[in-house]
Amino acid sequence: MSSLLGCTEQVRLGLDHVETADAAPAAGGSGGVLFPIGGAAGTGLGGAAGGSTPPIDAGPCVPAACGATTYQCGDCDDNDADGRSDASDPECLGPCDDSESSLSSGIDPRVNGSCRTDCYFDRNAGSGDDGCVWSFRCDPLSTAPDYPPTGSAMCDFDGSDPSCAPAALRPCEDGCLPLTPNGCDCFGCCELPAHSGRFVWLGSEALDAARCDLASDDKAACKPCTPVEACQNTCDECELCVGKPELPATCGVGQSPRCPEGVSACDPSGPGSCGSNGYCVTGCCARLPR
Repeated sequence: MSSLLGCTEQVRLGLDHVETADAAPAAGGSGGVLFPIGGAAGTGLGGAAGGSTPPIDAGPCVPAACGATTYQCGDCDDNDADGRSDASDPECLGPCDDSESSLSSGIDPRVNGSCRTDCYFDRNAGSGDDGCVWSFRCDPLSTAPDYPPTGSAMCDFDGSDPSCAPAALRPCEDGCLPLTPNGCDCFGCCELPAHSGRFVWLGSEALDAARCDLASDDKAACKPCTPVEACQNTCDECELCVGKPELPATCGVGQSPRCPEGVSACDPSGPGSCGSNGYCVTGCCARLPR
């Protein structure tokens, strides 16, 4: 990735967590989706905004485990040598992320023929062991000839699939939504660039390793998706989001990002700002996945 801080950086958006029949991991374990992500490292955030509580003093970095494993985005090391580590690196989307050099998780996708997936941002996406299950057949875009976002005809849209029902999504809302970065839904469908109205599935390149440059609007490489509203963490104006590491001037000088009521805002430049039991995800403290 580019090290031109303060200018537009080209950040690789890789792809994991896919549950389609014929998908295979791309060589090297990650893809190469590009999108601009501005801002310099070490941006300080202070004060409180919205209903969020004041940020915790960052202090030293505290290692953050994903279950029983510590990955790159939780080990307090600058693994990609860009001057930022863990939550301060905008490519890290949580402690279960094993790649600081791209928005991929750095973990090979688990593939089967069910068209179903579970929480994209926990420690074992696709296993279905967290009670959260959703099917790509629920995406109304999944029709011939391309069947986005998976590209598989077996995932042809079927709104009657049991996992499409609102009641089926409640475990996802309870267990996955608190882990989901601003700008994404629970299943890896994210608005990229932020506030563009364009939603891209983070699993796109796992299908064919084609490079996705979001500036080109290449839907063949950047698979479009429909965010699942019931399990979506939207990107509001005064929130930090995937692809939006700084607050706009309209939010005021020195303000903390907005967070849900009762959730502490955090300074992404301080990886320890959420203490030993939390992780700073797009400016808000999320609990560590169990």
